Amino acid sequence: MPDRKRMSGIAAVLAAAILFAAPAFPQDEASHGWSRSGIGLLEGLPEIRAGYSDNGIALELKMRPGTGVVFSRDVPAAFDNVLLRMSTDPVRPGGNEYLPGNADFPVSVTLVYGRDRLKLGWTGRFLLFFKELRNGFRPSGIRLTYAWGTRLPVGSMYRLWEEETVFILAGPEEAGKTISSARRPADDFQAAYGRPPKGGVTKVLVRAEMPSGGKNGANTAITVRFPAD
Repeated sequence: MPDRKRMSGIAAVLAAAILFAAPAFPQDEASHGWSRSGIGLLEGLPEIRAGYSDNGIALELKMRPGTGVVFSRDVPAAFDNVLLRMSTDPVRPGGNEYLPGNADFPVSVTLVYGRDRLKLGWTGRFLLFFKELRNGFRPSGIRLTYAWGTRLPVGSMYRLWEEETVFILAGPEEAGKTISSARRPADDFQAAYGRPPKGGVTKVLVRAEMPSGGKNGANTAITVRFPAD
């Protein structure tokens, strides 16, 4: 009986993943290598205005409750600094952002070091697989996520996943303001993992989310430039 329940739970997770799979949108020459996916099959996607360049992206979004969007791009050349500019209003309180399943940030930017790994061992990798199966798979590699939090103190740095560290740049008190931050990712990597990265950033992900429930959406803007100057 326990095995049957376990298999039923796994089947339910897989079925939900298929049912709510994020629709992908094809690239074109004007996108400069950025691709887009979104969630919100029932509510409709956010209203999006996007500008792309060889070294970044600028977004203006009208987020409906229950919707989200992710822009991603592989990085062909190394960079040593990045400019992040974010704004969102309002900011609705979320869940426990220390837990992967509850860390749904209104705005976030993730830099992926795809050639870097932690030494987790076979058991650690096995357990991580099932944790990701439950909470959603992340890009392979070590990740630095710069996020607009909903509950945690601004300036927090913490390990969300075994291979992902979050830096909280803003919170509910900054709703409606524009927050700018120039970062040196290699320095942040050193602070998070106690050593320099083995290679450069290989992928950038820009994400905006609005939780379900409620009647009002949010106005959100994100600009990312790498390098910053």
